[in-house]
Amino acid sequence: MQRILSIIIISLFSVMNLKGQESQNAIVYGVIISDDKPPKPIADVQILVNGVFTGVLSNKSGWFEIEIPANTQVQLIFTYVGIHSKLNIEPLEKGKKKKVEIILPAKVLDGVDIKESKRPSGNIIKLNPKIATQIPGVGSGVESIVKTLPGVASGNELSSQYNVRGGSYDENLVYVNDFEVFRPQLVRTGQQEGLSFINPFMVNNISFSAGGFESKYGDKMSSVLDVEYRTPGKFEATGEISFMGAELNMGGISKNKRFSYIAGLRYLANNYILNSLDVKGQYNPRFLDFQSLLVYNLNRNWRLEWLSNISQNKYQLIPVSQTTSFGTIQTALKLFVVMAGNEVMEYNSAMSGLSLVFEPSKELTLKFMTSGVSSIESEKYDIFGAYELNLVENNMGSDDFGNVIATLGNGYFINHARNQLYYQILSFDHKGVYKPIRKNIEVRWGLGYRKDIIEDAFKEWHYSDSSEYNINPNHLSFDSIFVSDYINSKITITNARIQGFGQLTWTINPENAQQITFGVRSHYSSINNQNVISPRLQYSIEPNRRFNRTVTNDSLMKRDYVLRAATGYYYQPPFYREMRDFDGRINTSLKAQRSIHFITGADYYFKMWKRPFKLFTEVYYKDLDYLVPFVVDNMRIRYYADNTSHGYATGIDTRINGQFIPGLESWFTFSFLKTSEQIRYIEDGVEKETPFLRRPTDRRVSASLFFQDELPILPDCRVNLNMVFGAPTPYFLPGQARYHEGNKIPAYRRLDAGFNYVFLKEGDKTKKLSKTFNSLWVGLEVFNMLGINNVISYLWVKDINNNVFGVPEFLTSRRVSLRIVASL
Repeated sequence: MQRILSIIIISLFSVMNLKGQESQNAIVYGVIISDDKPPKPIADVQILVNGVFTGVLSNKSGWFEIEIPANTQVQLIFTYVGIHSKLNIEPLEKGKKKKVEIILPAKVLDGVDIKESKRPSGNIIKLNPKIATQIPGVGSGVESIVKTLPGVASGNELSSQYNVRGGSYDENLVYVNDFEVFRPQLVRTGQQEGLSFINPFMVNNISFSAGGFESKYGDKMSSVLDVEYRTPGKFEATGEISFMGAELNMGGISKNKRFSYIAGLRYLANNYILNSLDVKGQYNPRFLDFQSLLVYNLNRNWRLEWLSNISQNKYQLIPVSQTTSFGTIQTALKLFVVMAGNEVMEYNSAMSGLSLVFEPSKELTLKFMTSGVSSIESEKYDIFGAYELNLVENNMGSDDFGNVIATLGNGYFINHARNQLYYQILSFDHKGVYKPIRKNIEVRWGLGYRKDIIEDAFKEWHYSDSSEYNINPNHLSFDSIFVSDYINSKITITNARIQGFGQLTWTINPENAQQITFGVRSHYSSINNQNVISPRLQYSIEPNRRFNRTVTNDSLMKRDYVLRAATGYYYQPPFYREMRDFDGRINTSLKAQRSIHFITGADYYFKMWKRPFKLFTEVYYKDLDYLVPFVVDNMRIRYYADNTSHGYATGIDTRINGQFIPGLESWFTFSFLKTSEQIRYIEDGVEKETPFLRRPTDRRVSASLFFQDELPILPDCRVNLNMVFGAPTPYFLPGQARYHEGNKIPAYRRLDAGFNYVFLKEGDKTKKLSKTFNSLWVGLEVFNMLGINNVISYLWVKDINNNVFGVPEFLTSRRVSLRIVASL
């Protein structure tokens, strides 16, 4: 610790006096990039003056600055994994500066990826960001890749949200350049959601963990998605246009190589897709966002980064009618609804995050961060409807086959809401990394303060009758109209949080990559006056690493696998939605939910058809306590706002990925899950406890396939398949019905296909198009290729005998879209 403080003090003193002293040397500065297309900045390149034993390292942006003797010809040496390059510098006068650009050949790295020179440690899966721009789907992007990973389930192609190993949508951490990203709070359906925060064309690295993650990540119970945006090495631009919108992304670097930028503007209008839903009407969705990452290297030790995002989202629907056919082989039913009114969902948000990075030496990195998130969400609707439930003739031999033969019931309903939510999140954080040279340890720490300000005005009610009869439950007056689910509340809450962590990674034996990581997190919330402590532990070993180095890469004798295990406490202090019950009341004494993870797994690396493959397997058990029961209706989660549940989640996840086709990565995943809980509740003044019930996210079996192929006779024509299967999940009605076994939502099955023709590949200079473009491809996408009607929720109606029918609400049907992507 004394050494760290000394480095900080000396470095700060040097920086403060830098301008007051006249340099006795000259300076060479610039940026180091790869010869990839587009070029990538290379960090941690060692730069030495020939004959001098001290030097500097390039930073995350590839930028460096080194002092050289004045009036002397010198030689700079650039050293990296597999690379040793030299550059002669002509004599410079005292105090003069010279700018250079160093391009290092990526192919010389002998199989080492510039972005990741070692295998992922711990329970982390690394993903190729290029696939996020190519994967077919209604909501293509980073989250579309995540949904195909082991342990992850969604069941809604319109939403970017997902649940992991039996958790809810609210249990997943998402970071972009170390800043936490927050999802909209009032969204009820996937069609209201629009664009996700992450812009796939700006991404450099993607890391995902489905559990057992390190203490450096925050306090949620299920998963973490860690995304890093790129810092370009030269000017670049990418544009896309499709049936659902357009986007433009640009990046570049200044002449002196100190300032780099990347920015993206996206526009989405997916009414073409929404018109395939059963509810017909005038869809008017408009989603727009702009975000940027600006990086400025103040000098060789200090770097400033600014991440910003502004989004404006509006979803409007003027419904006209709905026709839904459902039932069984024995009983075919059809619901017809005539509707009027208007539904408007708006949420506008802004995010700004500023980071000051100080790297006084190769051993120490200090990061000082501040950020602010502001969001205004409003939900307004008045929907009037009259429905008719009919019995349909299903006898194929009848002349009336497919026609209505009887009316089972009719009714009328009104849905009304005027809801508005405003929240502001301010945070101040410090993070540090200390990694001594020639020592097999790494120390990480962090300390942060966050303030949540939430204002909620909630007013909604629903009216319904059946056969022109509105039931009065209290029998007070037959002249009154009674509405259900009436909520009228105004709430303002403020919550201050203090968080911190310490983490030590020790490489016990480099010969077999035996590594252990231990860390502890602390999280204090003022609203419930609770502080939680979360110890976490990860361990991994590569038993045959030394032996594998003695055999050839293609040898059958090679036994290349990594064993790992993880355990830890994962608390989730309440944010807002968990604290609000069905009546709009807030429970500020709600405690943090807790999940204890026990995970063991292995990665097996092998070659098949002389191409690399990896088999990932994990077995896990999660002990769940202090849970807040909830029900899910479409994408809306409604909590019971009390810690009355405990349970477990257990399962196994597998994934095999590799180059089934040379140069194109594909994968297949399979997951088995079982998650249940017991809930305490009050009935007739007596406290009771349910038997173990399936949780709403208990999807027993999940499988996915992402496959890339190209035609042998036409290699410029590529096919991308994205297939997802999810077993049926429980469906619970709110209230007392949650304490009994519920209904089921049928299995989710979907196949999206993309047929892309590449007119110009990156780096191809043999075609005339290369004078204008760096790459150009056109894609024809077929969504829901098999035309399967997937169910997301139910609409409940009554017949004339007061029998209740659950009418399925289907997701999108088959659609064909065209997209054009070009880069400069």
